[in-house]
Parts: sequence; structure tokens; C-alpha cells
Amino acid sequence: MDHFKVPSDTEQVPIVWRYELLKYLRSWRIVVSILLAIVVLALIFLLPPALGHPYSGTDTNIALEPMYDLGPPNPLFPYSSVAAIGRTGVDIKNMVVYADGALYPESNWTLVKLGNELAGLATIPSGTYAVLFKDNVTSTAMTATFDWRTTPEDFESFFVGFVSILIIICATFFGADALVGEFSNRTGYLIFPTPMKRHVLFFGKFAASLTAGLIVIGLFYAGIGILSLIAARGIDDHFLTSFAYAMEYLLSLTAVAYLISSLMKGATGAIVLTFLLPLLIFNIIDGVMAVAGVRFEASLTFSAGVIGFILQEPYPVDTTIEAGPFSFTNYYPDPTVSAIVMFAWAAVAIALSLVLFKRKQLSG
Repeated sequence: MDHFKVPSDTEQVPIVWRYELLKYLRSWRIVVSILLAIVVLALIFLLPPALGHPYSGTDTNIALEPMYDLGPPNPLFPYSSVAAIGRTGVDIKNMVVYADGALYPESNWTLVKLGNELAGLATIPSGTYAVLFKDNVTSTAMTATFDWRTTPEDFESFFVGFVSILIIICATFFGADALVGEFSNRTGYLIFPTPMKRHVLFFGKFAASLTAGLIVIGLFYAGIGILSLIAARGIDDHFLTSFAYAMEYLLSLTAVAYLISSLMKGATGAIVLTFLLPLLIFNIIDGVMAVAGVRFEASLTFSAGVIGFILQEPYPVDTTIEAGPFSFTNYYPDPTVSAIVMFAWAAVAIALSLVLFKRKQLSG
């Protein structure tokens, strides 16, 4: 008769992962998370058109004003005047320009979107559409008719702003009580005496928590992509990069949730702290640092801001706002530094939580 062979540590981790993931898939937590993602997608998609802000349309006889005099044209810049179009975050097509009600020759004007290299041109901010005229038309009533559609970048930004909150919910639902629950629910009395080592249980549980969060966040991003194809007729070039940063934030925040779970004695306290720490406490610290004029790049929540900012073209730069004797600087996370910071948080939190979990003892 063959003796039963205990699976190795490497073989046991997928087994723990499978059973823990099945537990999550059968629980109300993942159902609530997915339903919340669907509701948010529906609300953000349906509310703007319902409130009179469609994702596409046609503007007719729009006045091109104010009109700015750029001075005499030259071979390097053959334009004499410029006017901004009062729409941002859209793609403009099929544009027709009129001068005093008469069709204006298309060869005498050009439509441009001002980037950082032209920021400040005639006091028109970067990212704004402008019409450049070869003739000086500052004293002429210029109007335009054009079709417009919300850009994929602008459309997806509406939704990505909620991703951080959804990741906090996933980390709370699938990570906050993953370890402490074995002690508070007394299930550790059944599991710990078995040949399974605690680090095997830890990594199996962590992989399951991460997989459950990946399912929720992945479905949310898939929904954004489908809706963007419908409403904006495309997907932004940096959309998948945003998803990659969201996955890294999920990894780091789940690791923090496991660290809290290894420290706390009760599941309720672990859940509350895991939810409030990134949602409230870390953001308060970020705000205080910003007011103090400190770029706090080591902050996890500050680095997570790259999830939304990466969709903006061009990528935003730090700006200082002067208000009398006071000044306030808006800081933006560097994409490369953010990736390093979030990975560092994940690595440190996983290492600490594993050590604490292995040393924690059942009581009572």
C-alpha cells in the first residue's frame, strides 16, 4: 500500500489559492463589489446625457471670440490673428468658418489644439482648440459650425476617477480580515496544526485576495473600454497603462490590508482601519504636505494619482497658485517614481505582515 505523500509548499499554495478564491466568489463581498462597479459605470455614463451634456453633437454659428491680434505674419508663423473655441476635451471635425455670414476660405485658416509648446499664446491656455487666421480678422464677425465628440481621454477620465475608491473597497473586502479572521473566528485551531506551513497559507490567501480584486477592477476597466468605444469612438493610448498602475495600486493596498490584518486582534477593527487609512488618513497627510510646500512622493495615495493623470495629454506639471501673500502648489506624481513607490510599499508590507503572521499566536 502506497503511503500518502504530503504536497510540497509550492504545490500547496495553488490549493489554498483555489479554495480561498472559491470562498470569495461565493461570498456577498465580490457580488457587492461587481454590482457597485456596474452601478457606477451606468451612472457616470447615463447622467451627463440625461442632464443635457451629450457626448457628441454639432455646434452651429458659434462666435469665434475673443479674437486676438498676433501682429504681422512672417515666414515662420504666417498667421495674424487667433480665436479660441469654447469647447475642451473634444475632437472637432467638419469645421466650416464664416466671416460676416459669408463662407470664409479654408485655405486662410487652420484649426490647432494648443499644447505645452504653445501654452500662453494670446492668453489661451494649453489644451484649448484655437483657429489661426492668416488675415487680421479682429474687426470681423467670425463664426464657425462643426461636429464634435468627447475624446477618449476625457471620457475615460470621468470613470477612472472612481478607480482608487474601488481599489480601496476591494482591499478592504478581500484583505482586511484575511489573516485576523483565522484568529478571531478560531478557524486557526483547525488549520495551524496541519502540516501546512503558515507562509504557504499566507501566500495562498494573498494570491486569492489579489485575484478577487483583479476580477472586479478588470471588469470595471473592461466596461470603461466598451463604453469609450461606443461614446468616444476609440480608446486612449494610455488606457492600458492606467490599468497597469491600478493593478500595482491594488497590489500595494492589498499588502497594506494584510499588514493591518496581521496587527489587529479583531476583524472589525481591521476592516475599518483598512478602509479609512487610504481614503481619509493618507489623504489628510498628503494635503498637509502640499500646504507646507512639500512634494511627498513617498506617499502611497499621492503616487496612486498617476492612475488618472496618465490619461492626460500632455501629462500635467506642478503649478503654483498665488493668492495674495499666500501660495499653493499643485503637485503631480512622476509616473516612474510612482511605480517604484507603490512596489516598495507592497514589498515592505508583504514582508512585515508575513513575519507578524508567522509569529502570531492563538489565544483563549
